[in-house]
Amino acid sequence: MTAYTQRIEALRNEFEKHKIDAFCITHIPHVAYLTGFSGSSGMVILTATEGHLLTDARYTAQAQQEVMLPNMAIHTERDWWGYIKSKNLLSGAKCVGFEAAHTSVASAEQMKRALEDCECKGIVGVVERIVMVKTPEEVEHIRCAAAIAARTYEHIIQIAKAGMTEQDIAAEVVYMARKLGSESEGFETIVASGIRGALPHGRASHKAIRHGELVTLDFGCRVHGFYSDMTRTFAVGEPTAFQRALYALVLTANEQAIAAARGGMTCGELDTIARNILDTAGYGQYFVHGLGHGLGREVHEKPSISYRFAEDILPEGVVITIEPGVYLPEQCGIRIEDNIWLTSTGCEVLTSAAPKHLLVIE
Repeated sequence: MTAYTQRIEALRNEFEKHKIDAFCITHIPHVAYLTGFSGSSGMVILTATEGHLLTDARYTAQAQQEVMLPNMAIHTERDWWGYIKSKNLLSGAKCVGFEAAHTSVASAEQMKRALEDCECKGIVGVVERIVMVKTPEEVEHIRCAAAIAARTYEHIIQIAKAGMTEQDIAAEVVYMARKLGSESEGFETIVASGIRGALPHGRASHKAIRHGELVTLDFGCRVHGFYSDMTRTFAVGEPTAFQRALYALVLTANEQAIAAARGGMTCGELDTIARNILDTAGYGQYFVHGLGHGLGREVHEKPSISYRFAEDILPEGVVITIEPGVYLPEQCGIRIEDNIWLTSTGCEVLTSAAPKHLLVIE
């Protein structure tokens, strides 16, 4: 049984719980996760015994090459729901589930018109729960993506200097990561220097990096469809005593959260470990986001390691980020982010090849 077949069977095992006879998957990362199809337009319909991948004529050959699963028919049409209705692909289904979080109102209405004799039930989180726990093979893909990120960071440290712009650094990240084997960017590369470091998602600008500034670099790489997501902060020129102390504080929060992380604890418990360290030092109000998030075929997956989801359990086998940060308006910002794989007794750090001590570029 292939990984795709196992994933499909895991989803079918949810049918009885949700009282559905079929399920419609429209979120493209989930379509890829279940079938291996990497096109930008597609939908999967699963019944208890059959599967149907619908795409359009641009992807006819690609779908045939990528999707070779038993009982998974490939259809290339434009009007998917009209085609499903005309071919009776859901004949006999009384209740069809769909991904409520990833389906527009217009699409849901189109579905209901096509399945007028059938109940359409919006369901949240069913595929996400299956995606969340990673197999060793999937973790290996993330580990490889993290290794590319580490080598890319090593390159940046060697070429970065005062006078370069944030855009210069971002361009080097994208070029080197691709050259080293990354399939794509995980997201638009974040480069935030000096006072712009106080912007947690400060996209690279035309600002020149100055001597004496801290630079936060956040980027992702992709291998076999799975992402890494790493942040490092370095100094251009000798940092001040205050900058060194603040960096040491964020590093402590990062390291202690990683040391405590394990499958079975709650998101709130893990978030609190890092947050309390920053709070006790007087910087809690400047840690303005959750401690981390799930990682896999999407850069941001469930679970959310945050006080907002305090009771959610972190299952053994998930890959998550640990990324405490402090953002001081009009001063600077520091974030250190690692990717870890949770086990029942602890975790494996997948981004360990990238140094976390404060690197100083002269």
